[in-house]
Amino acid sequence: MTVRILLILGILIGLYAILNNIGGVASAFKINDPTLLTARLLQSLLPVIAGIVIVWVSALNLYDIIKKK
Repeated sequence: MTVRILLILGILIGLYAILNNIGGVASAFKINDPTLLTARLLQSLLPVIAGIVIVWVSALNLYDIIKKK
């Protein structure tokens, strides 16, 4: 039961990371300087990618736990 709660919490944290940083990706394209554009994209994309990985791993593990029962 505790593992399920932690996996659901992982999904929620991953979704928060995605939704909180996706706006930065869109706003990065308004910058004209290519160096700052690259820095802003990396600053915004890395948390989004980490959030996607967290959601994917947590959901997959939660699915496996539910499927076993």
